Amino acid sequence: MKTLLLLVALAVVAAGCQAEEAEEATDVPDDEVQVENECTSDADCASAGCSGQLCVPKNEEGIITTCEYREEYSCLEFTSCGCIEGSCAWANTDEYAACLEQYSGE
Repeated sequence: MKTLLLLVALAVVAAGCQAEEAEEATDVPDDEVQVENECTSDADCASAGCSGQLCVPKNEEGIITTCEYREEYSCLEFTSCGCIEGSCAWANTDEYAACLEQYSGE
């Protein structure tokens, strides 16, 4: 029985060492890490949230937010949700920026 426990303990230690070595082998300097884009086209993005106030990748459309309405959400009619430099975001149009400016002091 002691031999069996010793073998199990050695196997666990050996597995831990192998996992640590595997982690070290995949370490890549920060300046070489490639970030995967969440989108490649506007079709990859959609609005989400209770008030449609979020612009997210389509695979995250089911995001749940609190159901509140803020006046600045009315500004969303002056923009569109799309892919901007690999991220889903609201397009920064002049009309959208002007509309948001009305609510920035509140």
